This record gives sequence, C-alpha cells and structure tokens, in this order.
Amino acid sequence: MSNTKKFTLKIILIGDPAVGKTSLVKKFVSGQFTRDYRSSIGTNIYIKNIILDNKVRITLQIWDIAGQERWIKMRYAYYAGAKGILLVGDLTRRNTFIQIEEFWVPDIKQYCPSAPITLLANKNDLVSELNEQEITSLGKRINSISTFYTSAKTGDHVELAFKAISEEAIKYFHDN
Repeated sequence: MSNTKKFTLKIILIGDPAVGKTSLVKKFVSGQFTRDYRSSIGTNIYIKNIILDNKVRITLQIWDIAGQERWIKMRYAYYAGAKGILLVGDLTRRNTFIQIEEFWVPDIKQYCPSAPITLLANKNDLVSELNEQEITSLGKRINSISTFYTSAKTGDHVELAFKAISEEAIKYFHDN
C-alpha cells in the first residue's frame, strides 16, 4: 500500500470571452490547440490526474466558466466549492485586464473569497498591449499568489500554471 496523498480539487477558469480559457484547458488536458473560437455555454468541466513534485496525486476538476454577460446570474453556482482560481486576461486586449480588476475579482471575492488566485496573462505569443510592470502591478492589487505568461498555442507555462494553482490550493485548504 502506498502512503501517497491523494486529493480532488475543483479549479475554476474565469475571465472575459475569448481570452483563451477553453484553449488553455484543452492544451493542458489533451495537448491540443485549435484556432477556431466557439464561446462556452455555461460551463465545461474537464478532468485531469496529475502528480505534483512532492508526489501528491491530484484529480483536477477544471471548470471552464463562460465569460459572457448572459451567464452572470448562474455563474455563482459554478463557483461553489472552488479550491483555486485561474483568472485569465488576453495580452492583446487591455480591457480584459481592466475587467479582471473591476468585475471578476469583486465577483469571486463575493462567492469564493478563500480560494487562491493565479493570474494568467494569456496569448504571450502575440504582440501585447500591456507591459510587464502593468501585469505585475495588477497581480499585486488583486492578491494573486502567482502570475504566469501563457500561450495555449505554444503551451508556454500552461502546465506550470495548473500545477502551481494546485499546489497553492492544497497548501491553503489542506495544510490549515
């Protein structure tokens, strides 16, 4: 019998429409990237088993939550039980980062205030409208545990981001 610790974690992926949430989770779960954009309806749930560096086994339930305004009244129900939050902005659209601070953070503070946040500055393979200092400053203002520059297309820092939020969720919810 193994002494390996096992956890199941619900991680939510949120942000404005078309920031790359679905592309990020698909890249993480299957290694695939598709160029065609189809907006999520409500939420899509993905499962992936991972092993962290400390040999902890995790079953990740990743909830890819639709960013469209029409889902605003249902969104809080999808947040229930979240142990970690990946908050995604699109580096090619400054407004998606403004929305993180003005809409998304107040929303999650209301419905899942304890869950650690990791900020993902996505589409780092394209020309950015923001500089590193702006992203770092936003990360501090929203109390992000960490910030990653990701690309679903190239896979840059995608796996690292999911593993990092998993480690933070375990620290916060299981070590206390």
